[in-house]
Amino acid sequence: MRHLLSSLYSPDPSSTNDSPSNHGSLDAIETASFNVDQYMNLLIRTSNLEALRQRHVEMAAEIKNIDTDFQMLVYKNYK
Repeated sequence: MRHLLSSLYSPDPSSTNDSPSNHGSLDAIETASFNVDQYMNLLIRTSNLEALRQRHVEMAAEIKNIDTDFQMLVYKNYK
């Protein structure tokens, strides 16, 4: 669980390339150079409504899993 959280919050050393093409990539969401505006524009241009809705569901599930992992980590720390 510690590795999962550290990989989430620590910057990816392989992502130091700051080229504009990487900022809007749909795969670059976990990089330090992530640009949310370019990501959203690209996502909206390349996806239909159903794909956007599915991505929302996936991201909501990921957020819930990360939140649960974080809560367990805090609980184990204070136990």
